[in-house]
Amino acid sequence: MLSIKLFVSCVLLVVSYCRAESPEFDCQRPPRLVDPTLCCKDGGYDQTTEVCGKRMGIIGEGNHGPPTVEKATCFAECILRELHYIQEPEKLNYETMQTDMQAKYGNDTVFVDTMMGAFRKCEPDVQQKLQAFKQMTLLGAAAALRRGCSPFSGMLLGCTYMEYFKNCPAHRWTETEECALAKRFVTQCALGVKQT
Repeated sequence: MLSIKLFVSCVLLVVSYCRAESPEFDCQRPPRLVDPTLCCKDGGYDQTTEVCGKRMGIIGEGNHGPPTVEKATCFAECILRELHYIQEPEKLNYETMQTDMQAKYGNDTVFVDTMMGAFRKCEPDVQQKLQAFKQMTLLGAAAALRRGCSPFSGMLLGCTYMEYFKNCPAHRWTETEECALAKRFVTQCALGVKQT
């Protein structure tokens, strides 16, 4: 798959915050930002990320700072299309995903199952949110749509990686105070999906 660090920085521009108050944690005061890959190892950086990052101007020379909403949206869509994970315009091809992930990470079925579970949990929520999102007139989102990029992929990957982070397999988790705090914040103070 792709690096959580790179992806989260892109998706944070696309996914809206929905913060739920918790008596145990102040969701209005997020903890210091921690690199998610230092806490929960993902599938790592791959060729698809490189190809799409260069195509969108996110990776390479001249890249300064986080990408625009338009670039992040199109970057996410590029990744899912290059991997053939999108079956229809805004629907995932789970069979292709499963086959691809098993080929890449066959010796780590817990990782594959956790990622697949995250995609399955997020897709219906994202499709529902997408209907409302399409009615909004966000400048960056409108620009991305004009360019032919649906916010579906960015919203989906953002949700999926947050779910993966919250349910990180034990053998991929690094237990530190910073990581525990980040996980607690992500779990209790929803990012894009309201916690119940």
